[in-house]
Amino acid sequence: MPTCVECGAAVSSLYTEYSKGNIRLTYCEHCKKLADKYVEHDFVIIFVDMILHKKPVYRHLLFNRLPYRDLGIDPNVFKLGVLLILFDVYIKWFRLEQERTEMEVVGFSQHALVFQYLYILFLCIIEFLAFHFGVRLIVSLWYGGRYAILKYNYITTTLIISSFGKMLLILMVIWDYTELEHSWHLVNFIVFTSNVEALS
Repeated sequence: MPTCVECGAAVSSLYTEYSKGNIRLTYCEHCKKLADKYVEHDFVIIFVDMILHKKPVYRHLLFNRLPYRDLGIDPNVFKLGVLLILFDVYIKWFRLEQERTEMEVVGFSQHALVFQYLYILFLCIIEFLAFHFGVRLIVSLWYGGRYAILKYNYITTTLIISSFGKMLLILMVIWDYTELEHSWHLVNFIVFTSNVEALS
């Protein structure tokens, strides 16, 4: 059932379509605001509001944009999760190479590139799964007794969508890496605050 992005109350529909391309947005009976203003907004506005950590945009994406699922996650969200893991592999591998050249340590770099990649990929997948199951455990302990139905696939979907900030690291390809050493910490902070806001 569609959800009001402002207050989280269930609504019967998000808009009424009078003719092709002629729609009227529905007002929520609970808060008297537009149930979902993002229906008419393009992706750029949605992305900017995600950067600004606005709760309504996450409600729009989770409850009104993505199809409802009892189990599993949406294939597009799954692809985003895979892409985020691959970004992590790239960043971790780059930082490892950077530290190796600074410290002039050979060890890990003596192995074949395929072994190095698979090893870092394995570590990133374990880190991804540990983070998601850790958050699921915390949420189940914190809210498990209060809510009869707790959709864990929505927790995973929320964490993946709100981790979009990791993709900002692609901007580092444009500038000199050595001058952006602290940007990794800044991006991790943005991702963490975005995760907290989306989960709330």
